[in-house]
Amino acid sequence: MKILSVSTATNHLSVALNDDQSVIVEKSEQDERNHSEHLDPLIDEIMQANNLQLKDLDRFAVAIGPGSYTGLRIGITTVKMFASILNKEVVGISTLQALAAGCSDQNTLIVAGIDARNDNYFAGGYVNEGGLPVNVLADGHYHISSLLEAVKEYLANKSVSKIIFIGSGFTKQEELLKALAVPFSYGTDDQNVIHAGLIGKLAETATPTDPDQLLPNYLRRTQAEVDWHKKTGKPFEPDSNYVEEV
Repeated sequence: MKILSVSTATNHLSVALNDDQSVIVEKSEQDERNHSEHLDPLIDEIMQANNLQLKDLDRFAVAIGPGSYTGLRIGITTVKMFASILNKEVVGISTLQALAAGCSDQNTLIVAGIDARNDNYFAGGYVNEGGLPVNVLADGHYHISSLLEAVKEYLANKSVSKIIFIGSGFTKQEELLKALAVPFSYGTDDQNVIHAGLIGKLAETATPTDPDQLLPNYLRRTQAEVDWHKKTGKPFEPDSNYVEEV
């Protein structure tokens, strides 16, 4: 199965071509604000180098969040368009699960997170089971104190030999992490970025989604939603009501 995978969730842009569990090629750029300009050329470069057209692919996959609101929309809209036009399968993968997939350690709690500023994190906890990162602490928007309380509750009922914190912003919390009283470490530079090749590996066994139902998983309200709620006084609605069809 040939899968084209994309991550535009952070400032690290990544595109990969997988054949089953093998990563044929992965190309990445550290790109603060120009995913919309760089994504299509990267895809085109990969396809030409492998003598493929988009119609030759079996499945598309994309990081659906959490992450940058604008970045997520760029990646998701791109694969939705490809899947819809070409009548191909599409899979959405948690950004945090993709981060956790970079760690193959056993008997380890993998805390994957993205710094959301002001001691807040988009984060989730994972453990490796059968070669896959399985979610054991729900992906969510946590203050560091709430996140570490969730970690402590997990450790009270489960035995792990260590914790690894993968992603961004954890090193500044070192004094709080020491209070967990469990050996811990941080991800390497390579582990701390999202790899589209890992998204492709996760996508091979994931259940495809109708392209029209593929939506960002922001894990918190956008400012536009908050402003709309304040202006109208209406209750928040399902995410699908805020997303334009493509």
